[in-house]
Amino acid sequence: MIITKIRINNYKSIENMALEFVKGKNIIVGQNNSGKSNIISAINLVIGERYPSKRFEDNYYFQDSNSFSITLQLSECQEFDFTYLENYGKKLGLLKLNSSLDYLVLSPDEIDEQGIALETIWKNGKEMADIIKGAKNMYITLYSKKNEDTIYTLSMFLGDGYLYKFKYFTQELLASFITSAIIPSERNIRNELAVNNYSWYGKLIKSVWQEMSSEDKEKLNENNSNLSLVTNSIFNGLTSELGESVKDAIPYNKLEFKLIQDTKTDYYKGIKILLDDGYYSLLDDKGSGIKSLIIIELFKLYCKKYHKFSSCLIVEEPEVFLHPQARSVLSKKIDQFLLENCNQTIVTTHSEQFLSNFDIKQLTFINKEDNKSVKYKIIDTDFTERDFQKINIITKTDNAEMYFANSVILVEGGEKFIVKKLIEFFKDNLFLDYNNCSIIKVGGKSYFGVYKRMLEKLGKTVYIIGDYDNLKEEINEYLTSELLQKLNTIKGQSGGLKPFKQYTQKQQIELEEVFNYLKQQNIYILHYGVLEDYYNKVEIDKIKQENRLGSAKEVIAHYISTVLTPENTKNLLTIDNDFKSYIEEIIVDIQNNNPFKKVDKNDNLDVSEDLIDDNPFSDLV
Repeated sequence: MIITKIRINNYKSIENMALEFVKGKNIIVGQNNSGKSNIISAINLVIGERYPSKRFEDNYYFQDSNSFSITLQLSECQEFDFTYLENYGKKLGLLKLNSSLDYLVLSPDEIDEQGIALETIWKNGKEMADIIKGAKNMYITLYSKKNEDTIYTLSMFLGDGYLYKFKYFTQELLASFITSAIIPSERNIRNELAVNNYSWYGKLIKSVWQEMSSEDKEKLNENNSNLSLVTNSIFNGLTSELGESVKDAIPYNKLEFKLIQDTKTDYYKGIKILLDDGYYSLLDDKGSGIKSLIIIELFKLYCKKYHKFSSCLIVEEPEVFLHPQARSVLSKKIDQFLLENCNQTIVTTHSEQFLSNFDIKQLTFINKEDNKSVKYKIIDTDFTERDFQKINIITKTDNAEMYFANSVILVEGGEKFIVKKLIEFFKDNLFLDYNNCSIIKVGGKSYFGVYKRMLEKLGKTVYIIGDYDNLKEEINEYLTSELLQKLNTIKGQSGGLKPFKQYTQKQQIELEEVFNYLKQQNIYILHYGVLEDYYNKVEIDKIKQENRLGSAKEVIAHYISTVLTPENTKNLLTIDNDFKSYIEEIIVDIQNNNPFKKVDKNDNLDVSEDLIDDNPFSDLV
């Protein structure tokens, strides 16, 4: 099974959110304190290795709420490890309910007390496995009310349209549905690599231990008082595989599994990992980056060797304490995990290295607005197939920083370098960083529109600084029919688009109406042509000749930005016109724009239907 949705109500910074996941890669980005960790924490509460707490502290509840609920939806129900159920010796009870998902937060006892179950069905393990294989969705729900015991339930929708709730279920049953490794930002080896009967790591160590050779078994019997001597022999194969998979990211001298504590029975539970990376010590004592890599590679090995069904790897900030090259290696290793058994990953990140080779529908942007977490996500119906083709090209560029920004200035090419420098002069050199703003070159005017729509769907404020020839047709979609007709009339009277200065005063006034209307939509069109038309030609030609810059426009623009100072700006550029005023207006707007402002439910940027729906679970059907 795979995770297809999580519904969170009144949990920490999240008032109301339904977050969709796809098969394969899922990426969650957002600023610090936006709520990304709370999403991972919510998933961990529901399917983590530990059984949920009976009661939660007040800081688990959103603001003044007195209860919270988390529902995880699992789909592709035919794909799970049914051997557990087939070997299950008892019968399992199902409460048959109507189709209302309101019952997800009710315990079986409450349902019995209220008499709302249509009937109770009892099935043996094999029969239950067959029923689950035909389910539309499975739901694992956690409901907590202040000062009351937590309700933790398992339900499913079947093809007959009824909701069924298990009267009782075990952690082993949940583990047979989905195997997950959840690695929070604070790496804790004792939690992530806990050796018990339910955890994936416990199963890995136990499986390797039980596969020991007869020779090792004989050694164990002979050396019962000194078991650690035999451990390396038993784990030699796993040590070799793990070592091969991490050596390209971590330089180390020795990696081994060793029996550290004598547990008397179930000896494998005393196995620990030791690493010599210049200092020989337990993995517990290593840095977060090394811990992340080892945990991920161990989970991959477990899924490859011992778990033949889909698995989910959930990693919070995998880049922590890793240098750039190691981040790239880890990103590729996470992608490799997806090649096995239709696996799934959910990654939260601040690093551009983990935003390579992805589909835009795999990305979710989380923002904090009005002191609560809000999601932005692009879905199938947001764009045409042609636009999605363009977006797939965009996601393969070096512009990944725009997904982490709150506001983005789009330019065609070399303007990026000049605009950035001028903003530093007009304001200060930290203005863009302080306001979480990126300047992005789109590579061609035909991409302005799809960049703008895509970024706005992800909740960002977008500004465009475009050349004059965008008036040919690129800006048509942003004009009213009246203004478009006026623009076409002007162009028709002159046999096409002429330079602005060649139009009559009346025509220029009419064109100004077009410019001003576009400015209201944060589209700033340069009146006098392209960036090069704002150069002081004599001075720039001199710079080109002295530095042998050639004719590449972006190279020239980049070089100018490196020699530009507040004192020589007017000597090199003619910008006491629309160019300067545009930048000044954008600075003011960015400064005044509150990134935490409440989103209008009608702007289609957020999950408005989730926020206003009377039934908070309707989107889980």
